[in-house]
Amino acid sequence: MAVAVAAGVLFFASCEEEILHKGKTPLVGVGKQFLYKEDVQRFYNSNPPVAIDSATYVSNYINRWIEEALFYNTALRNVPATADIDKLVEGYKRSLILNIYQEGLVEQQLKRDISDESVLAFYNDNGAMFELDEPLAKGLFLKVPAKTAKLNQLRNWCKERDEDNLEKLEKYAFANEVSYEYFAESWRRLSEIAVQTPLTENEMVSRLKRSRDIEFKDKEFVYFLSVDSIVEAGAVKPVELVEGEIRELLVNTLKAEFIKEKKRDIYDEALKKGTIEFYK
Repeated sequence: MAVAVAAGVLFFASCEEEILHKGKTPLVGVGKQFLYKEDVQRFYNSNPPVAIDSATYVSNYINRWIEEALFYNTALRNVPATADIDKLVEGYKRSLILNIYQEGLVEQQLKRDISDESVLAFYNDNGAMFELDEPLAKGLFLKVPAKTAKLNQLRNWCKERDEDNLEKLEKYAFANEVSYEYFAESWRRLSEIAVQTPLTENEMVSRLKRSRDIEFKDKEFVYFLSVDSIVEAGAVKPVELVEGEIRELLVNTLKAEFIKEKKRDIYDEALKKGTIEFYK
């Protein structure tokens, strides 16, 4: 991408300017503000033009930069209380640095110190906070055409889910392009399964209460659903689903005291080293 600049743009070549611009190539200057070729190139690479030629795209970007720079200079001349702004900027910078350092401390130490036992204790004591609004399950779902020749085999593979049968199911599903989902290692919303079948979510839950292996069909398909675990709506969410949320709750509860202790430790250490000087 060749950067084209309109007439009147100043180029700088002296050694003094090279030092001032720290090796960058200035394209245009407005007062003490400079737009560099490298910055334009970076913008161009990150936001390539879609429906405009490169030269016009770059020229428009440069003109926008000039307008903003001129507007900023005008604002500087008309906002005299820049000292107050400098204080605000310094205050914001201080707060930002403190927050970044504080979050780093919390991430490195406090989160690490929250044990699995404390998470489980909070979970057991506050189950009402984690009530399910819909049923979840772990298991397997298979949907095949009604005229499939291997229904008996598929039925047995779904019920007897050892490693060998699971491999057979996966190969069968891949070769025949049928719907197959294995979710025995993670909780799945039953509503996401029910929507693929003629059963409603409530009908599915009702049948799973009687048997963990259910089979049903319509004119086009046969459906197999085999579950290892099911949690109904209104029950407490499984702990693995809310562990992260609990850890965050515990961190927020302990954060204030943790930071207070850290400040006290830093203060005591500074006193020992003589870093603090008290003046009369």
